[in-house]
Amino acid sequence: MNPAEEKRIVDEILKDRALSYSIELLDVEGDKYTVRNTFNSTIIYKKKGSKYYLEDELD
Repeated sequence: MNPAEEKRIVDEILKDRALSYSIELLDVEGDKYTVRNTFNSTIIYKKKGSKYYLEDELD
């Protein structure tokens, strides 16, 4: 994935989730996005429509 596409995805997640910290996109697998936040935690988001949800929110 190119840097511009990665930035677009990160910006979408930050805006949709109203996060007050930065994230780094680590992996994309279909509609599953694995990110690392500034606290060094790994989080998985799933995209449904135009929204991003924590993986646990959809279980």
